Amino acid sequence: MFHKIALIALLFSVATLSAMSCNFEFTTDANKKSCKPGEEFVLNIKLTLTHRTCAVAPAQTKFKTEGFDVVGATTWKEASPGIWTRQIKIKVKADAKKKMTLTATRTCDKEGGLGTYSLDIL
Repeated sequence: MFHKIALIALLFSVATLSAMSCNFEFTTDANKKSCKPGEEFVLNIKLTLTHRTCAVAPAQTKFKTEGFDVVGATTWKEASPGIWTRQIKIKVKADAKKKMTLTATRTCDKEGGLGTYSLDIL
């Protein structure tokens, strides 16, 4: 009996913690599966703040890039309460090898958030 209660409590706490983090979604207009060196395209980023209040503004999101350069970007716009969007124009580096990757990171006292987008380079 104790084991069942402990398991239920553990599952509930893990679900609660994962629900508190920020979520990132990445899309392209053509749902790209791969890219080529020198290619340019727009990456759509959707940030969902899953906790009620956050002291960290969307503009404080940190980005790390590999295999491409950012040639333009919009500012974050609130699409609806707690949902923010942004577009980044990407140019794949001419000497890029195998994969391009964008990592978005948010750090706050409520778990933060981490999202990664990558494409194979042909």
